[in-house]
Amino acid sequence: MSRRFLLAAWLAFSAVGSAEAAEPRWLVEAPTAGVPEHQAQILEVTGSSGRGLIVGYGFGFWNRFFAGASYGGYQLVGEGDTDWNPDPGVSVKLRLLGETFSRPAFTIGFRTQGYGPYDGTLERYMTKSLGVYVVFSRNYRHAMGESGVHFGLNRSLENGDGDDTLTGFVGSDWEIGRRVAIVGEYHFAFNDDRGSAVGRGRGYLNTGIRVWVTRQLAVRFDLRDILDNNPAVQTPKTIRVEWLR
Repeated sequence: MSRRFLLAAWLAFSAVGSAEAAEPRWLVEAPTAGVPEHQAQILEVTGSSGRGLIVGYGFGFWNRFFAGASYGGYQLVGEGDTDWNPDPGVSVKLRLLGETFSRPAFTIGFRTQGYGPYDGTLERYMTKSLGVYVVFSRNYRHAMGESGVHFGLNRSLENGDGDDTLTGFVGSDWEIGRRVAIVGEYHFAFNDDRGSAVGRGRGYLNTGIRVWVTRQLAVRFDLRDILDNNPAVQTPKTIRVEWLR
């Protein structure tokens, strides 16, 4: 347990500064309080080292609300039958409080898209979807650009493994110039260490790098489950392409 909180503290305090700034909508799997601008359209394509592919599309409304959907599967390339996800993923976010000098931004949301193959017996993804969540975000300026720290709580609806514990996450993003950002996050995964859960009680540590190729096109490279919490899968690698209009 103490190791989980040490990891959380390292991520939470890895960004320092004294001003408010812009923020991403997601780190790797952890959300931030950020939402797209009004009428923004976002197309995301995520490929993984496990021959998986997920395509997502969403809209921003009123600078406070985001709604999107996604769908995909595994074994899309090579031999064997394709393992399609059972249902499309749904993602909504509502920013209730904007950031001020004295308080962080606050957003509530709901997400049913998990990561990895879907286990029909346990009724869950390899990494459970967030389900219902709340997240606080605080942004800063520093010599190299902007950064943010993010903390949230969530309860997944994927409880077929007998573990539906309330859990949480913490993360940060750090810009290096205006085109590159490093992101990191730690999921406590208290809902993935009991019953028939696949986790080993270490939590999920993910990191990645995001590169803005143009003002509308970003490419991100991620490493997931660095702590090897899921013994059945080696550290997965993903690439995500995001187009913003």
